[in-house]
Amino acid sequence: MNRFSKISKTLKITFACIIVFLLLKTMSFGSEGISTLQEYLKKVENAKKPQNTIVFKAINYTNSENAFLKKVAEFKGQNDVLLWEKEGGWVEWKVHIPETGLYNMALQYYPLPGKGLGIEVAVMIDGKIPYKEAQKVTFYRVWKDTTGIRKDKKDNDLRPKCQEDPRWQKVDFIDTEGFYNKSLPFYFTQGEHTIRLVSIREPFALKQLIIYNPEKLPSYADYIKKNDMTNKVSKDIVIKVQGEHPYLKSDPILYPTYDRTDPATEPYHVSKIRLNTIGQWNWRYPGMWISWKIEVPEDGYYKIAIKARQNFVRGLSVHRKLYIDGKVPFKEAEDIEFPYSIRWYMKTIGQKDKPYLVYLTKGLHEIKLEATLGSFAEILSRVENTARGLNDLYRKIIMITGTSPDLYRDYFLEEQIPGLVKTLLKFSNELEEEATLFEKLAGQKGGEAEFLRRVALQLRDMAKDTDSIPGRISNFRDNLSGLSSWLAYRRDQPLEIDYILVASPDAKLPSPTASMASKFINSFKAFIYSFIEDYTNIGEVYEGQKVIKVWVGGGRDQAQIIRDLINDSFTPQTGIKVNVSLVQAGLIEAILAGKGPDVVLTVSRAQPVNLAARGALVDLSKFKDFEQVKKRFAPTALVPYTYNGGVYGLPVTQDFYMMFYRKDILEELNIELPQTWDDMYRVIAKLQRYNLQVGLPYQRIDALEAIDAGLGARNLFPTLLLQFGGNFYDKTKTRTLLDRPEAVAAFKTWTDFYTKYNLPLIYDFYNRFRTGEMPLGIAPYTTYNLLATAAPEIRNEWGIAPIPGVRKPNGEIDRSTGASGTACIILKKSKNKEACWEFLKWWTSDEIQTQFGKELEMLMGTAARYNTANLTAFQRLPWNKEEMENLESQWKYVKEIEEVPGSYYITRSIDSAFSAVVYQGINPRESLWKYTKEINDELERKRIELSSYKQ
Repeated sequence: MNRFSKISKTLKITFACIIVFLLLKTMSFGSEGISTLQEYLKKVENAKKPQNTIVFKAINYTNSENAFLKKVAEFKGQNDVLLWEKEGGWVEWKVHIPETGLYNMALQYYPLPGKGLGIEVAVMIDGKIPYKEAQKVTFYRVWKDTTGIRKDKKDNDLRPKCQEDPRWQKVDFIDTEGFYNKSLPFYFTQGEHTIRLVSIREPFALKQLIIYNPEKLPSYADYIKKNDMTNKVSKDIVIKVQGEHPYLKSDPILYPTYDRTDPATEPYHVSKIRLNTIGQWNWRYPGMWISWKIEVPEDGYYKIAIKARQNFVRGLSVHRKLYIDGKVPFKEAEDIEFPYSIRWYMKTIGQKDKPYLVYLTKGLHEIKLEATLGSFAEILSRVENTARGLNDLYRKIIMITGTSPDLYRDYFLEEQIPGLVKTLLKFSNELEEEATLFEKLAGQKGGEAEFLRRVALQLRDMAKDTDSIPGRISNFRDNLSGLSSWLAYRRDQPLEIDYILVASPDAKLPSPTASMASKFINSFKAFIYSFIEDYTNIGEVYEGQKVIKVWVGGGRDQAQIIRDLINDSFTPQTGIKVNVSLVQAGLIEAILAGKGPDVVLTVSRAQPVNLAARGALVDLSKFKDFEQVKKRFAPTALVPYTYNGGVYGLPVTQDFYMMFYRKDILEELNIELPQTWDDMYRVIAKLQRYNLQVGLPYQRIDALEAIDAGLGARNLFPTLLLQFGGNFYDKTKTRTLLDRPEAVAAFKTWTDFYTKYNLPLIYDFYNRFRTGEMPLGIAPYTTYNLLATAAPEIRNEWGIAPIPGVRKPNGEIDRSTGASGTACIILKKSKNKEACWEFLKWWTSDEIQTQFGKELEMLMGTAARYNTANLTAFQRLPWNKEEMENLESQWKYVKEIEEVPGSYYITRSIDSAFSAVVYQGINPRESLWKYTKEINDELERKRIELSSYKQ
């Protein structure tokens, strides 16, 4: 019988391999569908670039769908303008191309009021996306500092206010998100064509589209020959403009920063914050630019020097493109290198001993520096193409071997994956070539190129011995993850600027660094001042009766935004003064010591009820206008902060589950998004046939974490319980209902995912989603922030959707889910409770939550997109139309779960019951019933313990 079982198992494995082999034969990862730009260029590499310019007015469109359009005779100084007033839909034009060849395209546009992000469109030629990079093209808005650098009462500098400065611009379609990093090429044959723009994000006005090829830039030598060198300037002219005082910029994140490492930085103070530089890590993405205005005293030739520091990308240079009055003066100005250095240095634009001279007329001029990949663009684009091909190959391999192969089994990979050895050697050779080219461009051997060689060596070894591939699969996956991170890191081009000099050719430039003696003296002074300065309080510190003390968690930047909002809005409107302190922990200790604040803006989900049960918080529902304030949030948003009929916190943030999916992989496998859990079972089974996985949320927490974590979105059980019609508590909130049939069914469904379908418990969703190993997963919607900023290689290839649910008898799919978040509270010992309530009303209002969210994203980028609990503010944040519709669709089903004293024990007990089923094979019903009794005993004990506290 045992022998028969082994034979049967072998036959099953062999049959499965045959099925996978047949599936692989019918599939072609990456070879069909939309090509990459590199593949597109290979097809048209010999095409001419005709010197024709075709201009067509936007109002003369021939077709449109779902686009909110309006033709106007005049708009902002331009005639015959097409207003695309809301994002979404598409517009199409017919155009006649007089000559076959490669062309660039440009858009003359004016940004309309929106959510403050760049305008995004997709480009289609003759009804098709020509290549992946055309799926999303960004056109920047223009921003301007409106107030100059301000000061607080402690004499520290405050960031200037920034707002959009909308204007007409003519900008090429440029790949700013990828590695091509220059004007996108489009191939047209002679004759009639259609051009379609699909709106992805933000409204805008269109004047015209231009199809053209730009004139070739002259070399520096030709530039000098063209201009009259006899017209020189006087000696010793040095004009300085401080970097922290820009004229315009492409992004509000490019705000003034500060450096205190070198006394030569201008301006400088030993203990006070002086915003004396600009850029740093914020100025790292290709396409981001900053411009400055500078006044020249007389006509003539000038050299340009920049006091800069690039201490972020070790061992490599970063690149900038120079514009003078909106134009690149000569070819060499397209790629200016700023080498790595931990110290400030003076970068004179030009060759080592010979600066480039630029002719400027007397008067004002604009100098603009744009982040670019420079000479690295081509090599990085090639590495990205190779990385994409390797990810496809990895998925083909694990479709046969799985992610944890049997090392004692022969999978016959060379036979099952046609051309495996040839493909491995091809990618290995590509990486070797790319490493060599990278070293040449970097000007040094080894370094960052060694990683490419290490991956190339692994591929060669795999090609020599394909039987060793299963044993290398884990290391291969790690290398692919490392390759993606390598690409993302290489794309970053950070630079910090202190000031810019425009000087006559013979002028002597100042030293960029201070002397050793000056540095020593200032370091000693800074040490002394560290005992004097108060770095906890943010901004002014007030005294008196009508002052409230507010504690803020998070970082100093977030606290400074709150401080600015208070100064600009709350105090002028109410006359109430606020002291803001940046505090990370210790609230309970502060309350016990009698030194707590009046208001805390960010407390974890379970804290309000735990503190309220001990009589430490103010019941907010007692305030007369509470019912009006309550309408700002989702219907169940206040449930976790409600105790014994009182409400002890207002929600600040709210996070809930969404389904993340890889569009490209599901399309290749012909898999539709699951709408119900029955659909999900089928999707799991189909993906597992390919040895791909589905990720479901699970986060194990220890006893201390459980106290603050509450019953939010920590795992899938609360979601399933709600969808199955169950509840955690009875009406009295004194015992759980986890022994009811609905709860048992939900618990069994949850554990079945891991016991019957072998889904992974512990995994890195971000990396597995990137490689495609886990093309479908459920995760908090804030995961979007990470994927949008740190996974550029899969841009446009993934999306979000509501989670699966349970189909009800009326046909509706119940997608109910729990949530997590933070709240703001008022302490009972506060002497100014009415003032505190005014502050909470102000803080949770539509306008302030919107402004805080926008300023936070302007400060830190998409990675800091704010998950506000205010419904109106959420709608105003910069999600595009499709994302917003999906998020709002899911938010309708969010059902917050009550928190009661002792609910931490429920979190721990459910996790223990789950572990007993998954790891020990205990019956789900028995396991849940056992822990339900223990939970009810603990809730009763906690109720008795807290009965002595007065609310």
